[in-house]
Amino acid sequence: MGRGNAAGQAIVFLASHAAHAHHLIRGFDLAKSMSKYLIDRIGLLANVTLYTESEIVAIEVAMKA
Repeated sequence: MGRGNAAGQAIVFLASHAAHAHHLIRGFDLAKSMSKYLIDRIGLLANVTLYTESEIVAIEVAMKA
């Protein structure tokens, strides 16, 4: 999705089109790489869940027989 403000803008955009959006953050919080106004805006979005200190280590796809 991107880093910093690009990721923040993507979160806001996706939240306006999805029932719920989940966002993984590798670090402790968004403040290191994102503007405060975007952090505040994301914080007001009820349909966004942020997961700090997270990373994707594998993706499994189940194939139907």
